[in-house]
Amino acid sequence: MKASLPAVHMHPVDEALLHFKKADRTLYLAALPHKESLKQGTWTAAKGTDRFPALVRSVVSQQLSIKAADAIWLRVHRHLKGEVTPQKVLQTREKTLRAQGLSGAKIKTIQELSRAILEKRLSLTSLSRMHKEEAVASLTQVWGIGRWTAEMFLIFTLNRPDVFSSGDLGLRRSLEKLYDLEVDVPVSVLESYAQHWSPYRSIACRILWAVRDSANY
Repeated sequence: MKASLPAVHMHPVDEALLHFKKADRTLYLAALPHKESLKQGTWTAAKGTDRFPALVRSVVSQQLSIKAADAIWLRVHRHLKGEVTPQKVLQTREKTLRAQGLSGAKIKTIQELSRAILEKRLSLTSLSRMHKEEAVASLTQVWGIGRWTAEMFLIFTLNRPDVFSSGDLGLRRSLEKLYDLEVDVPVSVLESYAQHWSPYRSIACRILWAVRDSANY
């Protein structure tokens, strides 16, 4: 009797590309130059203790350039001595947080987030088991956390495979350019394209961002 061969596990990007090759050849061809770079980094959900810092960093990044957001996050992280926890946030004076570059609104958001977690009104661990819309609703109950921030958390921190963020301006512009659409087409049009990419819409988002960055538009 022959021994069974071990199962071969494909990288999520390779799985997605096989799907896109059949479902949307335009996206498939656009992805090929970025295939190896897309595979870099972490492709598993962050462990529980890393989820709060990741969400705080997402809040810090709202409406800022990558360079500015990284600089502020580094100062916050350094001031908290690497312990970005709900307890540490609430123990830090607002004046001190402002000195690290945080706006009043962002300070309020991370404070409200910290309270929601400590009071067990929000569990970042349980989000992995929720349907996407339920997870978004749980996150957006916190003052200052909108749908975009919630969706970025699902894509990059929880590594949810099938999230499309139609409100992300970069995705909109990339999709419009790639498919020769008019600027600011209705969201329903964007969603109709995204339906073809399911169950790999998160990877489609990463492809569209990579295409946009490389084309500089």
